[in-house]
Amino acid sequence: MSLLNDILEHMELAPDRLSAYIDEYEALQPYDCMIDTARAVVALSASDYRTAERWILSAIRKNPANYRNHLYRALIAKALEQFAVAAEECCICLNFATQFGTPPDAEALLKQINEVLNEVGPKLSPEEQRQFFIQRNILSSCGANFPQYRIYGKDSWTIYQGEFLYFDKGKRYNDYIGLWPQGHLDSYSYIVQQGLLQSNHPNAYSVTPIQSWKARKTRRFEAPKGQCILAVAATGINQTITVTGRKKEAVSCLIEAPNIFHYLNMDQAAVLSSSQPFIVSKPISTQRKPGKRRLILSLFMDGLSQRYLDETNYRDMPYTKKFFEKGMIFNRCYATSEWTQPSVPSMATGLYTTHHHIIYYSSAYRYPPHIKTVSELFNEDGYFTARISGSKGTSPYLGGLRGYDCSIHKSMNGFPDSHLMEDAMDYMEAFPDTAKFISLELFDAHHSLDEHMDKTWNYDVNFNIALQANLDYQTSLTKTKTREKSVRTRYSEILVKRYQTGLRQIDRRFKSLFDYILANYEEDEFLVCLYSDHGMAPLDREDYLLKDMRTNSALMLRGGGVPAGVSEEYINHIDYLPILTKLAGIDADLSQHDCVLPRTFGGPGRDYVYTESIYQGQTYKAAVRTDEFECRFEANANTDIDGLIDLSQGYTQKILSIKTGEEIQDPELAEDFEAIVLDHIKENIKY
Repeated sequence: MSLLNDILEHMELAPDRLSAYIDEYEALQPYDCMIDTARAVVALSASDYRTAERWILSAIRKNPANYRNHLYRALIAKALEQFAVAAEECCICLNFATQFGTPPDAEALLKQINEVLNEVGPKLSPEEQRQFFIQRNILSSCGANFPQYRIYGKDSWTIYQGEFLYFDKGKRYNDYIGLWPQGHLDSYSYIVQQGLLQSNHPNAYSVTPIQSWKARKTRRFEAPKGQCILAVAATGINQTITVTGRKKEAVSCLIEAPNIFHYLNMDQAAVLSSSQPFIVSKPISTQRKPGKRRLILSLFMDGLSQRYLDETNYRDMPYTKKFFEKGMIFNRCYATSEWTQPSVPSMATGLYTTHHHIIYYSSAYRYPPHIKTVSELFNEDGYFTARISGSKGTSPYLGGLRGYDCSIHKSMNGFPDSHLMEDAMDYMEAFPDTAKFISLELFDAHHSLDEHMDKTWNYDVNFNIALQANLDYQTSLTKTKTREKSVRTRYSEILVKRYQTGLRQIDRRFKSLFDYILANYEEDEFLVCLYSDHGMAPLDREDYLLKDMRTNSALMLRGGGVPAGVSEEYINHIDYLPILTKLAGIDADLSQHDCVLPRTFGGPGRDYVYTESIYQGQTYKAAVRTDEFECRFEANANTDIDGLIDLSQGYTQKILSIKTGEEIQDPELAEDFEAIVLDHIKENIKY
């Protein structure tokens, strides 16, 4: 029986006795993440709401996917008259409780949620009610499919735009979600989007490009002194925005369509005004501060296997090899997880899955608020930060906009990487001398293996002309995919051929991008980092989830301060974060992060790399690799819906020689590896 259930069964006891019991338990099991929940429940029962709030916030930080934590948070917020918080927490609770099915206490849970909502709903202000309805819609949708969201309680879909995402009135600028125009005419793009909104098709989001800026809504805005760029958008059709300079000269602009950003290069202080509210971005200085690089390009490529590149000697990516040969290539970089959804948050936060807790597509997940993301570190250091993405793993719903001044999101299901690369070069050209951190997040390597299947079409060819025409028709048309997820796809010669063709196409596009950088930047002015979230399962025959071909991910760097060479040092891919901050001269406090500066760059390095698989209804698995050995650890019981690891039925582990692959029988070595794994997961075990 868990500690929380034990406490709930003895609530007739005095709070001080229950607290003393929790103290005794904590002395025996100090890492049980439900201890703080139990303390919150005791404080709530004693009507000590501030103490209860402190404990439940700590509990959520340790186990954010536990739906009971959010139910208690709602009850405590209601008692504190934080009605908007209580309403939102009810929705988060329901989302986590039902993301994998129906929980055993579903009837009682729904009753409690409805009681809270019925009580706090009438007490919400009109604006709070509006924000609650938006948030409820988001939480009823898949968190990965931004900008789509489902209308709660209805079989209809729409697209998130024309609003601030997760508006915080305490901030001067929030993320305003606008439309990225496809053509030269704003009105045409607006008409196309309105047609998509009327289609009520759940996949309309995939062909709807979105742009966001850190911005504010106002009728009057004073542009600062000094040259800067402002992004401006109308909120109504045929809206006029007037710019009045310091000599009182005025220039007016008629904007036909709303929610499409336009750009003003301001070379003097001026006032922007309109008769109705308009959107204006945080000013972006065009002057670079001393010591900052003109360009830092964080180049994320989903599904790029370093093991495959190494085994084939970059046969399909010669331009990429040529570019990074003048920098550093890590041959032994390993992903923290085996698939995108937990792996990408790890790279954004520098945390293992056991610390950021994002294990699925739920829109209730968030990047941990107390951890600085890589974009926040660069933004706070004075860099203009831009995100250009089509990846599901970086969804704005999950916190993907944190730290970014602006973002373009073009779904991987509707746009090829070539579009995103062009957007990135446009930003480089628009801000030539500004210190820029651009995160370019690509998906075509993964797409080269994808096959489209749904209830309407059994199989649909979704490759472009280069892939289809360079493959024989049997390879191009043969269906290989089953209903199982891509992470478990088995070896296939057909998929290998598709992957090879896809890499060649990506490499050609990379050449254009790299040539542009070399033509416009000196070596000491730029830093390019190419990395991936995982490798690819079907590229070899080994039947092991965390095998090298799947988890040996890419990490390559080039630019000023990067030594030339190939490193055989073991690193996790999250270690790119301290590498970037060191090379950029950012004095970042990474003490709460799991990333480590490699020895190659003067850091302490790692004694081992850690990869783990945490997924509800499946056994927890971990691979720990050192220079000599690999430990394969697996729990015997399945993981809970909140990601807690069940070791009640024991676990197994196998130790292999890195050099020969033979199993090693060494009790002392086994004990050392066991200690590493148990220490790693101690706060995520179901006690």
